[in-house]
Amino acid sequence: MEIHITHGQGIIKVLYDGFASCLIIRRPVAVNWPDSRGSVGEYYAVSELSDEEKITLADGLNHALTEGTEEEIIAQVEDFLKLFESGSYQVNLGKIPFDNSNFYMATPLPDDENIPDRKKFSGWFYPFQDFNYLYTLESKSIDPKRIEYYVDLIRKGGRPKPVVFYSLYHLDPMMSCAFVLDGHHKIEAYTRLKMDIPAVFIVKDNNDYSPASEIMHGAHHLLQDIEFEHLFQNNDENLPNINFIDDEILTNALDKMLKESERIDTSIIEILIRHHESGSMDERKWLNRRLDFLKENVNLSFFSFKKGLNVYSPQYSERHKTNIWFLKTLKSAVELNVWIKETILR
Repeated sequence: MEIHITHGQGIIKVLYDGFASCLIIRRPVAVNWPDSRGSVGEYYAVSELSDEEKITLADGLNHALTEGTEEEIIAQVEDFLKLFESGSYQVNLGKIPFDNSNFYMATPLPDDENIPDRKKFSGWFYPFQDFNYLYTLESKSIDPKRIEYYVDLIRKGGRPKPVVFYSLYHLDPMMSCAFVLDGHHKIEAYTRLKMDIPAVFIVKDNNDYSPASEIMHGAHHLLQDIEFEHLFQNNDENLPNINFIDDEILTNALDKMLKESERIDTSIIEILIRHHESGSMDERKWLNRRLDFLKENVNLSFFSFKKGLNVYSPQYSERHKTNIWFLKTLKSAVELNVWIKETILR
């Protein structure tokens, strides 16, 4: 069934820039993005809204999801959709197949410094099955007693339904995400019983991507430093569309990476080159300030005592008949200055 919302409150929406997805419920709640380093990995992080900030479903919708007829559910969902941004939504009742669906929830980040960086993501995962559903609650919010309640209800013949919000981007449908808005405990109960899950699907079709700056602002508010850096350094196709000159928040985030990161990826290097090649004095001043921060990188020393800074340099490939980025490690500030002149200021 198609439902048109003309005066939506915009409290619930999904942003997507062709690389990363960000669910908004008043403020950023969840971000999902691919590894982009040649693996099948994806990363996922979710915040825990306070009780005051949580968007709670009305009693009528809760009752309909547990005991209501299809007509009652659709009627209640139509009221719920007023919390969303304006647009057209498809609302359908269906089933989530147990055998080929994955459900992911964020877990607290480990405090142990010896844990590899790839395991310091809240909810990092490597999907191999057909489809992924992302929880909007952290694992610590799942109540075992509530799960038992629904297990008992299902065993007695009840069929409570979660609500899944699926934002479909036709330009890149494989990168679209399905977020569980309500019914985490219901899903846990069904999976414990190894049953297909009856659910309410809310689908919004999108023909355009969201601005990259809006995604990055949402992610910066939500993600831990290591998570945000991974997203930032891998979102290379969209970073050129961001106006860093007028964006203090993202510029400050970039400065932190320039000073502290062990690796400066091609996405950041190309940002610096772009500002050098600009004829604008403001962009040149912006670049010089960024290079000053890069020269303060904690992984470099004058005497090459530290582990070094990993960067990329363009080299001509006879095979490909073009320049290709090659990884190299700079051990000292002297080597960094040479690299800056040859790569950024060339």
